[in-house]
Amino acid sequence: MNNFLEKLEQRRAAASANAFRVADEVIAGVRAHGDAFVAGQIAKFDGVELAAEEILHTAHSSGLRPPSPPVFAGGEGLVAAIHLAMERVEAFHLQQMPRGYVWTTADTTIEHRVRPLRRVGIYVPGGRAVYLSTLIMCAVPARIAGVREIVVATTPKAAARPEFQYACSLLGVNEIYRAGGAAGVAALALGTATLRRVDKIVGPGNSYVTAAKARLIGEVGIDMTAGPTELVVIADETGDADLIAADLLAQAEHGPDSAVILLTPSKSLARRVEQLAPGAFVFVASIDDAIAFTNRIAPEHLSIQTRDPDAVAARTENCGAIYIGPSSAPAAGDYVLGSNHVLPTAGTARFFSPLGVYDFVKRTNIVTTGAQDAEAIAPLVRALAEFEGLPAHGRSAMVRS
Repeated sequence: MNNFLEKLEQRRAAASANAFRVADEVIAGVRAHGDAFVAGQIAKFDGVELAAEEILHTAHSSGLRPPSPPVFAGGEGLVAAIHLAMERVEAFHLQQMPRGYVWTTADTTIEHRVRPLRRVGIYVPGGRAVYLSTLIMCAVPARIAGVREIVVATTPKAAARPEFQYACSLLGVNEIYRAGGAAGVAALALGTATLRRVDKIVGPGNSYVTAAKARLIGEVGIDMTAGPTELVVIADETGDADLIAADLLAQAEHGPDSAVILLTPSKSLARRVEQLAPGAFVFVASIDDAIAFTNRIAPEHLSIQTRDPDAVAARTENCGAIYIGPSSAPAAGDYVLGSNHVLPTAGTARFFSPLGVYDFVKRTNIVTTGAQDAEAIAPLVRALAEFEGLPAHGRSAMVRS
């Protein structure tokens, strides 16, 4: 198991090094040439020729007018799924809205003010598939927070799908920038002739998208740095091999770099899962070792199928989302359960959290100091300021006393 941990951590580091090199080149290109560079990237990687002014679609463009009633390929079942996902994600996230407050002491009042971000960019992957679910997971909490302007960046192929346009219209997205990859991220962060820059970028992507987001921190806010998907299953002899294998295969479907792992003290369960889910990493370990392993690698998803899953969950500190019991499929959480599927990966669950309404607000402290309090605290301000070698700070307080 230790060898696996070392290889996993080395793989994460190696992938990041190459991705940062590519991201740096793309960011420099967008910074220097804007839409023209982005158009070149679209032609190179998507095989679509777009004039610079055609990259951005707005709510006034035909590209954002959904079929009414919807007549696209998924039929009524897909329409129902889109609406159910939006409803449940909204219902779960409504309680996350942070609240401001006012604190008063003597004649000083400090207000903690919470307001929505003005303009947010959502990155929606569009290479292997059209991720309607990611669009919903990002846009719904942004709307709950009160974000006024929501922009989406995705590939031209994804943006052209009527299903995608329909979901955008329901979610109040009024701009689609038809550019994926690091170029789309850089355009959101830096702005171009057609696209005004955003205040924050949210949404997962490949290693180049993640590297571009990380490089642009400071020019723009980001939700987290996301990498390949990860699922750890902790199970004892009560675990259902068929369900466990189904979950591992589902997450492996995201790509060959996905990490899908079973940790179990049951040798018979391990052998059965290895037969059903070839390619999964299976380790025979005690439940205590499984918990320690999970806390070290901090996976995106954790599924617990043991006699007392709640007790195991209580001891697990580092993971993006925990699924309790055999009926809780991580794949369902990716779509319609209501929890958010934009989760920290690559070990970042040690310090990042699932995407939520709190990611779309900013906080400001508003201080009103009364004359009485200003006089009382001035000597203490001076004492601390002089200790730190900043006497002018102390004088600033003393002149008010």
